[in-house]
Amino acid sequence: MPAIFVPDGNRFCATEHAGGPWSPDMLQGSATTGLMTREVEKLANASGFAVRRLTFDLWRPAGVKTFSVESELLRDGRKAKTIQVKLFDDANEIGRCTALLTAQGPESPVDPSPLAASNDKPPEDGVPPPAFAQKWSRYFQNVTTRLIEGALEKPGPAAAWMRLDAPMVDGEANTPLMQAVQAADFASGVGQIVDMREWTFINPEISLYFLRPPQGDWILIRSRTRSGMNGAGLTSATLADRNGPFAEVLQAMSFERREA
Repeated sequence: MPAIFVPDGNRFCATEHAGGPWSPDMLQGSATTGLMTREVEKLANASGFAVRRLTFDLWRPAGVKTFSVESELLRDGRKAKTIQVKLFDDANEIGRCTALLTAQGPESPVDPSPLAASNDKPPEDGVPPPAFAQKWSRYFQNVTTRLIEGALEKPGPAAAWMRLDAPMVDGEANTPLMQAVQAADFASGVGQIVDMREWTFINPEISLYFLRPPQGDWILIRSRTRSGMNGAGLTSATLADRNGPFAEVLQAMSFERREA
């Protein structure tokens, strides 16, 4: 199975399978956020705290190159911790993740059982996207996708199950958190509202808020996008696993009309 990154000491070499939709020589956003999530999860597991929020600022396009990560504990509280992870391409900082971790309490103030109930179709009952849509990027060719509402190639809200089949890092299994974060980057594409032959769009940031840890490797994205003034937009999505919703996603969008 091809990997997205191959470790090289403390660095990570992107493979051709990391290529994104705008250029095969530029990283898919999911690869960028996935690599930073790996570092956050390692630190969270060591602390025993739960990941409650992840905010990714994607500062510049990242080529298919070799990367390194640096982490810093910004706040070391008894009930909450804040971690910052930076991603570097040589001397250039490509982006960063700010992670909020909280202590895990023994009980909840209200019954969370409604979150465990899901009436959505399972991935086995979904349908794959058209072949041309699956070829939008080298990275996406390694993501098994099953639509249960809407269509990737048509504007409008949609819902799709996704599972990254290739390991994010060679020799390592993809964790449920990593599956959730890499899927979340597709929220703007799942719920896109424009004809992509006429418009381009980017999400220079993405935030995820967790109600509980995700489970399993299949992640359901239920996404919609709204347009604002002067090229602004906002994508919101709910992430679910087979047990129901577990996180909310927000993406600030920027639209630009393609040149004729």
